[in-house]
Amino acid sequence: MPEEIPQIVLLTFDDSVNDLNKGLYADLFENGRKNPNGCPISSTMYVSHEWTDYSQVQNLYAAGHEIASHTVSHSFGEQFSTRKWAREVAGQREILSAYGGVKLEDIRGMRAPFLSVGGNNMFKMLYDTNFTYDSSMPIYENRPPSWPYTLDYKLFHDCMIPPCPTRSYPGLWEVPMVMWQDLNGGRCSMGDACSNPPTSDGVYKMLIKNFERHYTTNRFVSADCTSTFFVSKLKLILRSFLLCRAPFGLFYHAAWFTQPHHKEGFISFLDTIVAMDDVWVVTNWQALQWVRNPTPISLLDRFEPFGCNYQDRPKKCNNPKVCNLWHKSGVRYMKTCQACPDIYPWTGKTGIRSSRIDNDIENHD
Repeated sequence: MPEEIPQIVLLTFDDSVNDLNKGLYADLFENGRKNPNGCPISSTMYVSHEWTDYSQVQNLYAAGHEIASHTVSHSFGEQFSTRKWAREVAGQREILSAYGGVKLEDIRGMRAPFLSVGGNNMFKMLYDTNFTYDSSMPIYENRPPSWPYTLDYKLFHDCMIPPCPTRSYPGLWEVPMVMWQDLNGGRCSMGDACSNPPTSDGVYKMLIKNFERHYTTNRFVSADCTSTFFVSKLKLILRSFLLCRAPFGLFYHAAWFTQPHHKEGFISFLDTIVAMDDVWVVTNWQALQWVRNPTPISLLDRFEPFGCNYQDRPKKCNNPKVCNLWHKSGVRYMKTCQACPDIYPWTGKTGIRSSRIDNDIENHD
């Protein structure tokens, strides 16, 4: 039945991880907010390299958050070659693993800086380097909101920020950025790009308005939503067009929360939805595992991907070393609990001796 579909909420943050956002993440994730199974709520961090404190990346990973690639240099990539995309995205995956202690195989996703996707070059790179998903493409149509979908077939929605992929990449997923509407009727693909109200109450109302468009969609469906998940031949297609509680995205940059009324309104909203027994705030990877294996709310307490056993992850980095490295005519201080590199990691020069990306570049150049 429709009421057996959980409302998945995807809270994500883009850009570097450092002391500027450490307090925000503590306020959001270290104050006892839990999903209905008792596990802490979690988020996906799309981490770019420059100015990132890799000891804090390790701490977020140890606490159960998903770490994903947001490129090394945080540049516009619409003109990048496939190899350049690999240097940026897969290169950052190697950096996150080498200096943030994140298992290489746990870095499954990416988001393009400025949502500047690279068409077939970018998606071929993701396919060739064994990424699981991208989450960079906005979808204007939000009634009903889109579910995550695979790139086995041609895009079913308009390309909002070209170039979009035109070829098939079987098994590669897109977690789309379903556009919001602000209180003035404008559209935005990230929460901090909306025309945000000047009061915390207004921020709360805008968040609730957009959340309810996802949460209440199932009220308008007469068919049994769950049954469509199990139509084997049409499963992948139907997942994109289901009319039942598509995941709701909260896509942000941490800087938005420096406005006190933004943060106050957001936390009020977060506390409202966390108190609901059918809402789950999970990572993009956790959401994709649910889409691959739809499980009714009544069984989610035993749904392993929504669990919180992180014993195989490294412990928190409480005493990081500070690596003093020269970069761009100045010294950079990079914190990590791993070994310091000999050079400041950068695009195509990660400082990782076993780097497949760097070695591939050297073999081609």
